[in-house]
Amino acid sequence: MSRFFEKRWCNVTRCPPGYFKDEGIDKILVPRMKKMPVKMFRSIRHTKDFDMSLNYDKAYELPPGIPSHKFAEYSVSGLTDASEKYAHRNLSAPIKANLHFSLSRSGIIALDRAEAVIEITEWVEVPKKILTPESNITNQNSSSKVGVANSTTDIKENLSSGSDNNSSTPINGSNVQEIITEKVLKKRTFRVPLKVVEKTTGGGTILSKELYSEAKNRLEALDKKDAERRKTAELKNNLESYVYSMKEKLEESTDILTVSTEQERESFAEKLSKVQDWLYMDGEDAQANEFKERLGQLKAIGEPILFRLSELKARPAACENARLYLDELQKIVNKWETNKQWLPKKRVDEVVSQAEKVKAWLEEKENLQKNTPVYSSPVFTSEQVYEKVLDLQDKVSSVNRIPKPKPKAEKKIAEEEPASKGKTTSSESAPNEGEYTETSQEPKAREGDHSASANSSDLDPESHDEL
Repeated sequence: MSRFFEKRWCNVTRCPPGYFKDEGIDKILVPRMKKMPVKMFRSIRHTKDFDMSLNYDKAYELPPGIPSHKFAEYSVSGLTDASEKYAHRNLSAPIKANLHFSLSRSGIIALDRAEAVIEITEWVEVPKKILTPESNITNQNSSSKVGVANSTTDIKENLSSGSDNNSSTPINGSNVQEIITEKVLKKRTFRVPLKVVEKTTGGGTILSKELYSEAKNRLEALDKKDAERRKTAELKNNLESYVYSMKEKLEESTDILTVSTEQERESFAEKLSKVQDWLYMDGEDAQANEFKERLGQLKAIGEPILFRLSELKARPAACENARLYLDELQKIVNKWETNKQWLPKKRVDEVVSQAEKVKAWLEEKENLQKNTPVYSSPVFTSEQVYEKVLDLQDKVSSVNRIPKPKPKAEKKIAEEEPASKGKTTSSESAPNEGEYTETSQEPKAREGDHSASANSSDLDPESHDEL
């Protein structure tokens, strides 16, 4: 919905006497050029359920094709029950219904919620004061002499009246607390949520299953036509751009003269001109298949010429890179022989053999290409050269990753044999010393223990190391 149209809300229910002079109200809800998004509410004095609608202000300003200026209708219920519930209370104001609207950033307006507002006045008992003897003492100290006299007399009167009214309540010294109430006229407001049911009318009415399926099929057919139209336009643009680019190359590029014959160029230029004429005459209403077929016919002649033109520079560059790598590979093999002697000779020989094959193949193909005219199909391509080099690089990498083998453990075994013999002799002598210390006297035994521990500490590291 455009923001340039004013929107009105209209209550079309007959209102009770005393509230409205006419049967309904009709007010502008969203004025022209209203800032969006925004929330707003309107209040109406009402006691019964009602219906309301949202309309465009001026139907004659709407664009053609809109059947009605009414675009939404709502049914608000629950107001009758709320009015009957609070009718016996002392109403301080007429019952109202608050309608809350929202206008989205896209200009869509809707009734979000509704509520009934009931205001009543009632006499309510509220506590006047809370009096205790302790509070009386503090009041006496803080007030003036006259204030003290007045407060004491009031307290006595209140206490005496309280004792008469509540004679059954016992009074316990300083803990006595008496609540004195008084009646006050207070205003209370009740808000009751109302039920809102949307009844969309006009162009937004929900479609039936038959109309929905019919509209869906129509949209699918339109989408299919749009896809075909886009495909046809794309193929036509591709054909047109290919014709112009190839004609420009035939006329301006000097390299094409070397990779094509004069007869080939003349035949190709003639076909390009025919297709160009067809594009602006019979091809205006042609189908996508016709554009695709004619583009394929032109590419069958033009692509081989363009391929020979690209290989004219790409093939010599690929051959030069292959020779550089073969020279570098010879240096890599020499480093293997000096720094990586553990590499298997068989694997190294395989790398050298494959490198020689690649070198021989490259020399053979280059000699054949020299004897072949440039406007003919090439003997070999730059892609084939790169494939050969990549295969050779993979084999070199696999050999270069072979790890260095670990050293053998023969020397360690030879050192363990004499150490084990020394361990057996020390273990045999230890029990004899222990027996001797046990049979000797007490002081000597202690000295023997110290000497034995010293000797054992000298032998321990050796034995632990061997273990």
